[in-house]
Amino acid sequence: MQILYHQKIAAGLMILSGLTHPSQLLIYGTGPDIRGPALFGVLYLLVGLGLLTRYRAALWVGVVLPLLGGLGSIYRLVALEPTAFTLFHTIIDFVVVMLCIRVLFATGEKSNG
Repeated sequence: MQILYHQKIAAGLMILSGLTHPSQLLIYGTGPDIRGPALFGVLYLLVGLGLLTRYRAALWVGVVLPLLGGLGSIYRLVALEPTAFTLFHTIIDFVVVMLCIRVLFATGEKSNG
């Protein structure tokens, strides 16, 4: 039961991130450095909705996309001008990656979808 709880937390975080990424357009404008993350947020929203299902593939997507996004966020933190959202989204990305990996390893080879 705790495994399902971890998956729901990951789903909630991805949905939150999927909503806050595009909201940056309202705060920071529509510059090219904001449009990319805003579009990525739309994907995150879909990942979050996928994590609410029992499809194992959603867990793998919940590892890969946030990992890529988190690495991009780290690059932005180090080399570019980060926004207030950058650190917030970086933390969410890596927490979701850890939660999805936890669920994948805990469920082993069992297919849930």
